[in-house]
Amino acid sequence: MKIACISDSHDHKDNILKAVSIINERSIDALIHCGDFVAPFVKKWFDTLNDGIKTNFYGVFGNNDGEKLYLKQNLGQICKIAERGNELILELGGKRIFASHMPKKETIEALALSGKFDIILSGHTHFLSNKKYENGVLVVNPGELCGYLTGKSTFAIIDTKTMEAEIIEL
Repeated sequence: MKIACISDSHDHKDNILKAVSIINERSIDALIHCGDFVAPFVKKWFDTLNDGIKTNFYGVFGNNDGEKLYLKQNLGQICKIAERGNELILELGGKRIFASHMPKKETIEALALSGKFDIILSGHTHFLSNKKYENGVLVVNPGELCGYLTGKSTFAIIDTKTMEAEIIEL
């Protein structure tokens, strides 16, 4: 299974549409957004996802997602936003996945070393991180889709068979 991971899109219409186009072209099976969608109108840009991906579109809220109620009502039509909004735990492609917008480094490390998850995803820092622990746990921060802070617009595609993350730069 191939899972796209996006974070910190911050209403950047062009980059969202570019990423969605690549996700559609690459026949990705699922999409996880690690927060900071920002405004509820981003739904119309994510609406261009292939129907198959829309059924496997998951997300968590970030610290800049201010209008959470309307985001949940609007974007929630196509994205399964974590129940309490902050942490997502699910199984995809036979892998147990944890996603959160801004977990502390210590939390990520503890989760990775616990072996209770195969893949740990985060966002918030806007800086790319792609690390595989000795126990096989893959920890990925896909960087920022918006490109505002680092000047690089990135997201990740994770292959659950190889447990490798490919970083895509727009």
